[in-house]
Amino acid sequence: MRMLQLATVCAALAACAGVPVGSGGRDEIVFAAADTIRIRWNPKVTNAARVRAEAIAYCGGRPVDEVAASLASEASGLLSSTWQCRPSSGAGM
Repeated sequence: MRMLQLATVCAALAACAGVPVGSGGRDEIVFAAADTIRIRWNPKVTNAARVRAEAIAYCGGRPVDEVAASLASEASGLLSSTWQCRPSSGAGM
């Protein structure tokens, strides 16, 4: 099960490793720690549902709550969203 979670996280991070957001890329992980991830994204090339799906993948499939969203830069029009992983509800996990 841990390997599946690790593979999911790696896939999510690899998806963000393309062209930087400022250069027309889809999104970029700005910060990632234990149960928190911040993603900068361009609403012209992606949508909130895809960004949320990346946050869920980072959390190993657990649901997430958006704790902050802001306009990253007035000139660039990029958005920045911060997500918090919900605690797992399964016993023994």
